[in-house]
Amino acid sequence: MRIKQTKVYQYDELSDEAKEKARNWHRDGNCDDTYWSKSVIDEAATIAESLGLDINQTAYKTMGGETKYKPTVYFSGFWSQGDGACVEGTWRASDVKADKLKEYAPQDKELHRIVDGLAELAKEYPDGHFSVKHRGHYSHSGCTAFDVELPNTQEDELEYDSPEFKLLQVKLGEDEETIIELARDFMNWIYKQLKEEWDYQNSDEQVEESIRANEYEFLEDGTIA
Repeated sequence: MRIKQTKVYQYDELSDEAKEKARNWHRDGNCDDTYWSKSVIDEAATIAESLGLDINQTAYKTMGGETKYKPTVYFSGFWSQGDGACVEGTWRASDVKADKLKEYAPQDKELHRIVDGLAELAKEYPDGHFSVKHRGHYSHSGCTAFDVELPNTQEDELEYDSPEFKLLQVKLGEDEETIIELARDFMNWIYKQLKEEWDYQNSDEQVEESIRANEYEFLEDGTIA
């Protein structure tokens, strides 16, 4: 038997080249989306409630075998054309709460635009609702299928195939497309938040802070000891 001694280094003792290797090791080890994306997705689910959107819950097992639930948000990123985010859930016009959202996110103009659009349609279709599901191989907002219902009492009052009836059908179709567009805009907003969080978590400054806080030790070339 023989004993070999290996010299180990704190991050700040490494050369610039070794530091880069250490940072890349840390990034590779923390790419699991449950590590960095949970807070973003949880907040998105909270905001969705004020938009009238109830995001479905997906069951998953923890490492300890416990069953937990998380919002059904699909995403991929952040470097290819098919990347994006989408959700599954149910929207109800009666659940839209514009004032509550604006109080929660007073500076976010994009969310204000989305909720104002949905609130306007909710006034016109108080019993309106839709369900949305993920479809296709990608995760962006376009890979979603909507089932929209906009109950309108005027249909029963108009003669079928009359000019007024046809105009109403056109308007209903346009309003349906508007609701879908606003819902997809929210999914795009989620993707933007995820990308910003990813960029932050993987910035040199944040990675270095995490390495120092965990007091990792490295070999001279930046390999984890």
